[in-house]
Amino acid sequence: MTKYLDLSQAAAVANQDALLAQQDLVDKRAAAQKATDEAAKSKKAADDAVVAEGKAKTIQQESKALATTLQAEVDHLVEISFKGLRLNGLAAVFSSDTPEEYLDAAMIMDVYAQQHGEMVATAQKAADDATAAQKKAEDARVAVEATSKKAEEDRVTAQKLADEAVAAVTLADQRKAGLEGKAGEVKQAFGALTAADLARLSGTGPSINPNIPAGAAGDALKFALKELGKPYVWGAVGPDTYDCSGLMQTAYRAAGVTIPRVTYQQALIGTPVPRDQVKAGDLILYRADLGHVAMAIDSTYAVHAPTSGETVKVSPIDAIGPVATIRRVAG
Repeated sequence: MTKYLDLSQAAAVANQDALLAQQDLVDKRAAAQKATDEAAKSKKAADDAVVAEGKAKTIQQESKALATTLQAEVDHLVEISFKGLRLNGLAAVFSSDTPEEYLDAAMIMDVYAQQHGEMVATAQKAADDATAAQKKAEDARVAVEATSKKAEEDRVTAQKLADEAVAAVTLADQRKAGLEGKAGEVKQAFGALTAADLARLSGTGPSINPNIPAGAAGDALKFALKELGKPYVWGAVGPDTYDCSGLMQTAYRAAGVTIPRVTYQQALIGTPVPRDQVKAGDLILYRADLGHVAMAIDSTYAVHAPTSGETVKVSPIDAIGPVATIRRVAG
């Protein structure tokens, strides 16, 4: 029996280690995928910025060329005007011999003056377009630098997380192999137990009539007590089999409260509670290695999934093992 209990304790720790490694693997894969997606977005943003910069430069060059051409024509018209060849109605009056010639000349001058004004406006717009395009091109260039830098940073991050995920696979496999080895030893030791030892391990514990409180803690406890008699299986979270932390997580999930999967993490949640203040629904973590967890029924008893070969049962809190910490998850 002593060997069985010692091996069970070691297997419980190996089970939590394996669960933690598997969770870490899932988290790292998710993080790596997210980083890869971000890197792809950043790369596309950088490529789009390059295209935008090219388009802006093209518009700038075309607008600048148009402005330069039109400016030359405007300058020529201004030069003609200052030489005394002003194209207006008064000049037409003095140069026309007949009213008909005046009307023809005046009409031509009006059209010419209108074209002159349109040319000036077009030249100014082309110059404004060139200036705006230049600014847009400069902004695009800055965007290219920023997005290219982010794309590279995201690529490096994604690669780093991908490498960590690969390493996590190895660790998870090692932890799983370690658990399988420990589990095999426990089963072997269980098979060597005497009939009297097996009788001690069987059953669901003392029959009690607890006062279950209202609220999430009471709901979680009510769920856990309904699972009495279901076999212990390493890594199981129900509905037919459980390990210790799997029972706690599933019970609280049924009560609408999310808690971590692994005992090491369950030992850090909620509020710490002294042994003499334990209440229904509190999580009780055992031993320095935090390899086992139970749920308080009251100040005396707890419900838990002990180890392989046993079922979910009720046990005295202090008989389960040395208490490491008690956490109050919900009222």
